[in-house]
Amino acid sequence: MSSSWTLNDWLAFQEQQHSQVIDLGLERVRQVAQRLDLLTPSALTITVAGTNGKGSSTAALSAIYSQAGYRTGWYSSPHLLRYHERICVDNQPVSDEWLIEAFQAIEAQLAGLTLSYFEWGTLAALWIFSKQACQVQILEVGLGGRLDAVNIIDADAALITPIDLDHQAWLGNDRASIAREKAGILRAYQMAVCSDPQPEASLLDYARGLGLSMALLSKDYQFERVNAQSWQWTGLARRLTLPQPKLLGEFQLANMSGVVMLVQLLQERLVVTDTQLAQGLQGIHLVGRLDYRRLAETTWLFDVAHNPQSIQALAAYFESLPSQLLISMVFSALSDKEIGSMVSTLTPYVHRWFVAELSSPRAASRDALASAFALLPEAQVVWCDSIEAACQQANQQSVEVLRCVSGSFVTVEQGLKWWQQQGDHEI
Repeated sequence: MSSSWTLNDWLAFQEQQHSQVIDLGLERVRQVAQRLDLLTPSALTITVAGTNGKGSSTAALSAIYSQAGYRTGWYSSPHLLRYHERICVDNQPVSDEWLIEAFQAIEAQLAGLTLSYFEWGTLAALWIFSKQACQVQILEVGLGGRLDAVNIIDADAALITPIDLDHQAWLGNDRASIAREKAGILRAYQMAVCSDPQPEASLLDYARGLGLSMALLSKDYQFERVNAQSWQWTGLARRLTLPQPKLLGEFQLANMSGVVMLVQLLQERLVVTDTQLAQGLQGIHLVGRLDYRRLAETTWLFDVAHNPQSIQALAAYFESLPSQLLISMVFSALSDKEIGSMVSTLTPYVHRWFVAELSSPRAASRDALASAFALLPEAQVVWCDSIEAACQQANQQSVEVLRCVSGSFVTVEQGLKWWQQQGDHEI
C-alpha cells in the first residue's frame, strides 16, 4: 500500500476490499488479530451487545472510567459525522495519524486474507488501545454478538442491553433467536449484567449453561426517578442517588442502571468513587440520541430510532413534551424495517412529515415509503428529492416548530451533514 495514503484513501479501499459488506464470522479476523498479538489484551475488556442502548451504555462506561482517571479505550459504531467517532481514547476521538498507522499495521499482516469494513475498524481499535496502553477497553458489538468481530476477545465483563427485532436476515426472526446471538459474548468467568427489562428465556438459558450468574434488572438491581434532576439506583446492598445523566429519555435510566451495576461489580479491579460515577454520567456525549441542536433561530432534534423498541421510546419522549408543540419530522428508513409500524407509532405526534429516499444501497424505495404513508392526508406529507432537501424544506417552517430527523442511522447521518454545512449552527 502507498505510504502516502490519506485516511479517506484507506476507508475507500476497505469498502471495496471484501466481497460482502456484512460477513459474520471470526476466522479471518482472529487470524489477523493473532498475528498482531491482540487476542490477550492487558486492558480489562468490557463487551456490550444488544439492540438498543449499546451506544448509550458504552458512552457512559467510557465517560465514567475516563473521569475516574483510567486510560480508557472506547470502540463503537456506526459513526455519524466522522470515522474518528468509532475509536476514542480517554473519551476523545483518535487522530488520522493513529488510524493510518493502525491500518498499515493490519495490512502488513493480511497475508492474502480480506477483511470487511467493520473488521478493519475492530482490529484498528484493538491495536490503538494496545499501543496507547489503555487500562480498560469498552467494545460495542456491531451486529449480533456470537459472530461479531469484537467477540474474538474473551472479555472480562459483559453488558447486554435491551433486545428487539432488528437485522433479522442475519440474526433470526424472533427475539429468542436474536437473544441467543447476543448471548454469544458471554463467558463462564465473566462479570455479566443485563439491562433488558424483559430478558428472553434463551438468553437466561445460555447464561445458565455457562454456570454464569448474570445480574438482572428488577431482580438484582433497580432504579427509580426521584425528580427531574436525580434518580436512585439500588443494588448489592447499596443505594445511590445520582444526577440526571446527560442523555434524554426515561428509557435511558434503565440503560444507565445496567452501567452502574457493572461498575459496581468491577470495583475490585477498577475502583470508581460515587463522585466520579456521578460526574461521568453528567459528562456523556453521544451524537444522534435525542440530540438537540440549534440552527439560527430553529431547534432540531436528531435521533437514530429505527426499530420497534426505539421508535416506541421516541414516541414516549414526544408524549412528554408540551401538547401544543408542533413537530415536523424529516424521515426515511432502510428497506428491511417495518416502516408502516414506525409511521403509525409516530404519526399522533407529528404535524408534518418531510420524506425522501436515502442515498444508500439498503434504502427503502419510494414505493415502500409511499405505502407506509398511504393512509395519511396528502397535506401532512411532503415528498422531497433527498434528506438534505427535506431538511431544507423543514427549516422553512415556523421557528416555533421542533424539527426532528429520524428513521435510521443513515437518515440522521445525512441530516447532520446538512446541518453541519449550514451557517450559524450550534450544539
